[in-house]
Amino acid sequence: MCPACILTIGGGLLIARKLGINDVLAIGLIIIFFSITADIILRKINKGKVFFPYQRIVVSIILLILVALLFRFVQYL
Repeated sequence: MCPACILTIGGGLLIARKLGINDVLAIGLIIIFFSITADIILRKINKGKVFFPYQRIVVSIILLILVALLFRFVQYL
């Protein structure tokens, strides 16, 4: 990720905290953003076509599972 993206995400989480929005909701919104971005990139790679049916949904679920596993194992560190 680029430094500007990291600062933007951190700033977004900070603003969400100041507004009283739960971190889980803010992280969920970030996951949705990244899944849509990943889907667009995959479509550009494949010249505007999907690699497999329901690609956007599958990419979103995979990212959600990866983040859930990350949070599960990070709490033990």
